[in-house]
Amino acid sequence: MTGGEVGRVKLCRDPLPVEVRSKCGRRMAELLLHPLHGLAYLCALIDRQPDLRGAVFERAPVDVAARTLLAERGYADRIDVVTGDMLSDRFPGGHDLHLLSHVLHDWDEASVRRILRPSFEALTPGGWLVDHDVHVDADKTGPLAAAEYSVFLMHATPGKCWSVRELADMLGECGFVDVSCRAAAADRSAMLGRKPA
Repeated sequence: MTGGEVGRVKLCRDPLPVEVRSKCGRRMAELLLHPLHGLAYLCALIDRQPDLRGAVFERAPVDVAARTLLAERGYADRIDVVTGDMLSDRFPGGHDLHLLSHVLHDWDEASVRRILRPSFEALTPGGWLVDHDVHVDADKTGPLAAAEYSVFLMHATPGKCWSVRELADMLGECGFVDVSCRAAAADRSAMLGRKPA
């Protein structure tokens, strides 16, 4: 994570809608595959909310890199690193928010479900899951940039850009309610789901 990346995040539209930020407590977890993507968002959120604490859930050896980056940038006292594999280990509990940033598009449907189900189980009651990514419209007619990116992903990974309807169905099957999608910057959007209180 470079200073420039953190700066760009600060200039981007906040990926967390007001209703999520206002209803979440003081503790949040960021569950991610690529710390250089989502970690910048977590740092930017912590800069905006001085009483907020966070955690990164990452497998070895990337967990060591995350700890190093956080220490170099002065966030080690406010962001914990929990070592684990999001596809096979229990998610850490006690968090009001799970922010997945550019994670689900790398995985097939079975793996996406293996990420969403443990997230639901680990969230505190009333907690939110936010999937910040490139999403295809519910009816799969666009946008063009998402469709083009999805073709690349299908060639390079087991995943794709999931449609709003596909993710809404999977989130609902896991037990999430108040599922919606909100536009964000740079052809990204945020899929939201709340664990009932």
